[in-house]
Amino acid sequence: MVVIMPQWARQVTREQISKLYSLNAMGIYDDELVDEVAYAMLARAESIMKVTKAHGEGILDCPVCSSEIRCDGKRYICGCGWNTTCSELHKTYKKKQLVGGAALPIIEAAFKSFPAMGTYTDKMLWIDSLIHTFHGEIDARQEKTGLAYRPVARNFIAGSLAEVVELIFSLAYGDSPDFAKSRAEWLEKLKISYVPDCVKKITAITR
Repeated sequence: MVVIMPQWARQVTREQISKLYSLNAMGIYDDELVDEVAYAMLARAESIMKVTKAHGEGILDCPVCSSEIRCDGKRYICGCGWNTTCSELHKTYKKKQLVGGAALPIIEAAFKSFPAMGTYTDKMLWIDSLIHTFHGEIDARQEKTGLAYRPVARNFIAGSLAEVVELIFSLAYGDSPDFAKSRAEWLEKLKISYVPDCVKKITAITR
């Protein structure tokens, strides 16, 4: 018997992000592409929140009936008949950057503030804000901490940490003062983050 397991949203590709920013910098506002990226990141945010809850609290929405169920220490057992072991569930998200960790407050805030009825610019700014944040810079009370552990973009964009950092550094930002500001702030946070190899690479490039 095949057990239905939860399906988690994938990361967006580096190519999608690069194309979106390149077109934007040229003054080409692709509504279809910005929706594709924004809604994919929204779905990813929801998956991260659900996985983090299961990983940290042992609470999961049943993939069959959506009822909230709790791991009894070994298994998740739903009244609808669905069940699986906690270890099998863990395999569905292991090494997939789906545990929010210190970025959870940022991801939850982004999920709630998603501009579903917003303009192209609203969605572009939402994407830009999210990929330029860091784990640890906001605590559970939504207060800034002054910390920066690693880029939240790693949870949302496919690739290694170095590849994602290189992507963000190389994005075409155009003449937008908002994008220029977020890039400058991101670089400063990167320098104090726990990403020493990437920091050395960026420092070499910016000399």
